[in-house]
Amino acid sequence: MLKIHEQIERLVKGEAPGPSPSFTASHIIMALLVLGDKGSLGRKRFTEELGIGEGAVRTLINRLKKYSLVKVDRSGCSLTEKGRELYEALREKVGEFVELNGNVPWNYRYSIGVKVRGMAKLLRMGLEERDAAIRAGADAAMIIAMQGGNLLMPGVSNLSEEQPSFASMIMSSFKPSDDDVILIAGSDDRIKALYGALAAAYELLGKKR
Repeated sequence: MLKIHEQIERLVKGEAPGPSPSFTASHIIMALLVLGDKGSLGRKRFTEELGIGEGAVRTLINRLKKYSLVKVDRSGCSLTEKGRELYEALREKVGEFVELNGNVPWNYRYSIGVKVRGMAKLLRMGLEERDAAIRAGADAAMIIAMQGGNLLMPGVSNLSEEQPSFASMIMSSFKPSDDDVILIAGSDDRIKALYGALAAAYELLGKKR
């Protein structure tokens, strides 16, 4: 999984020293997931899906084109074969985003989570993932691992035993298997919650076995 993380890092940094890009690793992953899930998109729709400014999207598209991951034609922007390979590798690990309604331990308007498959053994305490979510703009984050048939907040609690109704909601929403990790971010801004969850997932994907 480090291989995917390294590819994304290379895309963010580019090949030569220069000014910091106006996009992050999370924006690159979101771009790949959106195009992989939805197919060809016009620039306006693509910008709306990513939730960032037109200038940042233009720079992002140019970077992805430079690395032969996307192509742009009259029908819009779409993944190349190389881009689809990276998308499929991401989707093998990263599930769909799930927007949760109620029954979460905070009062923010939006709570968005994502499942990362087969990474619980690398999670440690989940502090790095939580911090990544906050740096990405989320106001709160929760990291949950599925281990031994139980939903655990590492070093904090066994949700399956201590908060069974919440655990049941998580199980029905994400359908995790053993060794999966669920990363949930909260904010009054939907885009910040979305990118908070994705930043936490990206942090986890960079862990070495």
